[in-house]
Amino acid sequence: MKTKTLLAIIFAIILISCSPVDISLPTKTVIPLATSTVIPTLPPTLTPVPTVTKAQITPTALYAPIKLSPADEQVYQKALNDIPIYRQGDMQISLQDEKGKPLSGYQIKYSQVSHDFDFGSVIYPAQIGKIQAAGINYWDFQTQWRWIQPQENKFTFDFLNYWQTIDEIKSAGYKTMSSGLFILNSEGGSDYVPPFLKNLAFDEFQKKEYEYISATVKEIGPSIDVWEGIGEPNFVYRNPLNFSKDQYYQAIYIANKAIRDNDPTARIEINLGVPCGQISWKSDFEIVQGLLERNIDFDQIGLQFYNNNFANNGYYFGKDSLSEMSACWNAYEKILAPYGKKLNMTEMAVSSDHQGNQLGYWDVPWTEETQAQYAETFWTIFFAKPTNTGLSWYFTLDTPDDKDAFVMYKGGLIRADGTPKKAYYALQNLIKAWTTSGEGHTDQSGALVFRGFGGDYEIEIVNPQTGESMVAPVHVTEQEVASRTVTFYPNQQLLQHKEKLEKLIGYWETKSNAELVHKGHDYLALVNHHLQNSEWERAEQTIAAALDELSITIKINIPLSTFPLASPSGFETPIMDGGRAVIWGAETLYFPYDFPPGIVSVEVRAHSKSEKGEFPSMVLGVGANYSEVWKVENTSPEVYSYTTATTGSEKVFTIRNLYIDRVNESIIAQKGNVGELKLFIDEVNLIIKTAEVP
Repeated sequence: MKTKTLLAIIFAIILISCSPVDISLPTKTVIPLATSTVIPTLPPTLTPVPTVTKAQITPTALYAPIKLSPADEQVYQKALNDIPIYRQGDMQISLQDEKGKPLSGYQIKYSQVSHDFDFGSVIYPAQIGKIQAAGINYWDFQTQWRWIQPQENKFTFDFLNYWQTIDEIKSAGYKTMSSGLFILNSEGGSDYVPPFLKNLAFDEFQKKEYEYISATVKEIGPSIDVWEGIGEPNFVYRNPLNFSKDQYYQAIYIANKAIRDNDPTARIEINLGVPCGQISWKSDFEIVQGLLERNIDFDQIGLQFYNNNFANNGYYFGKDSLSEMSACWNAYEKILAPYGKKLNMTEMAVSSDHQGNQLGYWDVPWTEETQAQYAETFWTIFFAKPTNTGLSWYFTLDTPDDKDAFVMYKGGLIRADGTPKKAYYALQNLIKAWTTSGEGHTDQSGALVFRGFGGDYEIEIVNPQTGESMVAPVHVTEQEVASRTVTFYPNQQLLQHKEKLEKLIGYWETKSNAELVHKGHDYLALVNHHLQNSEWERAEQTIAAALDELSITIKINIPLSTFPLASPSGFETPIMDGGRAVIWGAETLYFPYDFPPGIVSVEVRAHSKSEKGEFPSMVLGVGANYSEVWKVENTSPEVYSYTTATTGSEKVFTIRNLYIDRVNESIIAQKGNVGELKLFIDEVNLIIKTAEVP
């Protein structure tokens, strides 16, 4: 996503030891390494205060299990046996020294840091913190044509990006999917189709379709891993433009061609609405056969399983056993596998509560306990499928009145108050169980073999005689055997950290800060003392303490009038009211900035104007590190603040006025004016603490 050039100079002041030093940001300067020798005054060792982390408490007994039927038990047990076959791979590490000599007897600790398999979520991204700890690594964004191109000659890419937080989520390391890029939906009229397309001849429609999808893929493609080629195709109830069957397939072909032409390495998915029961499952199966017969380009079929559950309006999705759904999945897998195509569990969810006399699976009402058992059993069965690429729970967060929860009544993993349900912990425990870690020692040939779930790993290698170590990455691929030769460079990471400290000392030398230079050399002498005595852990702890004490503090006051604005109305700068920036629902103020690794504290003074008893909601973000969601009820300025750690991947600071359906509906129902519900931003300050030399 392209960012706009900031139109004003931002004044940054570096504050250290109560003595401010001016610098010009973000100009890079050449900083000499520390050169002078200073007599150390620190003690011969440091005893850092241990970091205490509060463990997340998982309920020990999530549910009293209900006995599975014999058919369900059979597919469940088969899944337990199949998971290691289809979701794991082998890695052989060959360890050598710098001359190529094999190193035997070295300890290798391996720890999985990411998954190839997609564990997905659909939740407003500003609430990402509530789902991160569960192990979710895959995000589904809505990128609908009617939002991107509301008028024939108007695209709203900036608004889409910041409303859906696409770049931010991607920068945090998540895999991403674009849903709704091309969807033909006649439910509630032709709302999913922009008005200017409704009366076009088919040839002209194809041109417009290709131009729109090409423009969108070019714009947001760097932040998208999976594209939905078409969402929930159906010739009857999702055909508002009355295409013939051949035209319908041609429209799918054009959409996928536009994606592939502009993003050759992307995964393209065809997402089926009700593939295994009710409404249209036969036609869904026929659509897949038609795609294959016509050689239409795609990589995977997405299946949705809302079976055994009720929607908010009481609609029942039909009763199907877990074994029946598994058999349906197998039927799709059978026709797709010869073509090298895969499957993805794009959407599923069940309720944690019930309305009236509704019965869920096992012919009992849905509760948090039955939701948890169903979630654990369902995910286990489908995680084991040979060609499955992912599992996504849709929608993840309940809302206070449940109107905003997509499809399922009380179908979230997290309650409206932000606390996890038992199903949340059930899935969290599964993902932990599907994450590999362990250790071993190299044999006489310098080799170590381990088997693990597909994904990236960090291996720590330790010399058994000296205790020297290094860290290296490896990747395990599902259903494959891979090998990696690693050359052992003693204390590689430790020496890199020492060099970082030397650069920081050199920086303070250029700023003539004698006190910090002296402290830095004291620390450096102590580090060298530990290195000479092979005290590797103490050396690392000392460096960490030094980097913290010598870190640079940057304070930025952002002029409000220079904030770029992402707005559905097309405005590019905020409306100013007496020196204050005014933003309405769904608008985002954003400040492009390359945040270094460190700690960022945010202080925003804000107030609101209410309408019919409703108040705006605000969330702040540094990259994908978001604050809590605040309801701004104060009518005079107050400070809202939060602090977050940064990794160096964060590229933007944001202030969002959240768009909440329930709030707008309430105002309209009372004959109020939604436009009078305003969020005022009075002042914005960022305080950055980093050991990264600018």
